[in-house]
Amino acid sequence: MAELSFTSKLTWSGGSQGVVETGGQSLQFSVPASMGGLGVGTSPEELLLSAVGSCYTATLAGLTEARRLPAASIEVRVEGTVSDYPGPAARVSAITVNPTFVGIESGREKDYEGAAMTARERCFIGKHLAPQVKYRVGEVEFAAETPSAGDVLDVRALPAPRRHELIFRTLDELAGGAAITLVNDHDPKPLHYQLEATRPGHFTWDYVERGPEAWRVRIARIA
Repeated sequence: MAELSFTSKLTWSGGSQGVVETGGQSLQFSVPASMGGLGVGTSPEELLLSAVGSCYTATLAGLTEARRLPAASIEVRVEGTVSDYPGPAARVSAITVNPTFVGIESGREKDYEGAAMTARERCFIGKHLAPQVKYRVGEVEFAAETPSAGDVLDVRALPAPRRHELIFRTLDELAGGAAITLVNDHDPKPLHYQLEATRPGHFTWDYVERGPEAWRVRIARIA
């Protein structure tokens, strides 16, 4: 059998934050604010969740293709628990993957759920964390495709955990000078704060409508 090698480069500077370089990309990381750190960029804990989640998602995508289970997209929310913190016994005790299938073939929900469970067993990164980490599949959900309406992104019909994921993915795909009109059922001010914290100076934010039934915000990528 082949033996494969992978590398990442990490640099820690100033005693407060570092940079991880991998796959041709660079990410800032630091100790989370909840653990007394700077809380800048991502964290070792989030990187671990991302490693498990990316392995699980790729495995699940391969299974759905092999089993001819069509889906417009697969979204996976990964949750992690750190126990016995602070202290030398602190550890990541549980990781849960929560897949959502978007735009599925109706009537085959059980088949999709079966693929979601099988992917957990075949994702070698996640399963090799046992027995120290409880690694499981949580909620398997289904969602309709978000209808396209030009530059309007209406997220009111989506479950709350899915909204920010879709919004940020859409914004990251915008070309310079392009814009969308976000439609939400409440003031998306927390989203604005998160956008400024994670992508400072990259987008403009202008309210078009301020409730009470709908909030519309024009968000444009600065060219």
